Amino acid sequence: MTLISELYKIQKKDLKKAVNVLANAFSKEVMWKKIFNDEDKNLILTEVMVRFCLKYGCVLSTSDNLEGIMAIAPYDKDMTIWRIIRSGAFFLSLKISSEGKKMQVLNNTVEEAKKSLNLKPNIHLLIMGVSQEFQGKGFGGKLLRALIEKSETEKKPIYLETQKEENVNFYKKFGFSIKKKIILPEPLNLPMWLMLREV
Repeated sequence: MTLISELYKIQKKDLKKAVNVLANAFSKEVMWKKIFNDEDKNLILTEVMVRFCLKYGCVLSTSDNLEGIMAIAPYDKDMTIWRIIRSGAFFLSLKISSEGKKMQVLNNTVEEAKKSLNLKPNIHLLIMGVSQEFQGKGFGGKLLRALIEKSETEKKPIYLETQKEENVNFYKKFGFSIKKKIILPEPLNLPMWLMLREV
């Protein structure tokens, strides 16, 4: 039995609850507020990401109580319009299209920085969060330990991006290192750390 097999695999019936857990986890994040100063739009963006990972990667939780969620995206598949359509999130994405330019600038900046890292095939941790009521109780560590075991079994590094310095310290405890720090362009003007855990 592997640690990852002990996690709960999110299914479509869990989608709304999983999205709410992530939205709750990130509700105080500066970046989310700067992209959309609107809770409903933050929920929509989160759902687009979760649907994409349900279709092309996987979404896991600490248990069927959904205390914490991690969404793993394929390293070789970008979130194109076609893939968003196929994941069932096209109409959702239309609801946030007015912020599309801001999101495109953000995405282009991150992708450009990521290219400079010359990453090999990897496990892309797209998003991970623990509901505020469960934070500090080991649920994030449980998710990461399972992902690290998978990484070591598959001999693939884990790649992620984070916008909070305290998250950087959290990931460092699990063997991640900073590969690049960038400043996201206006109007965000926030730091972002690109991190990797080698195998």
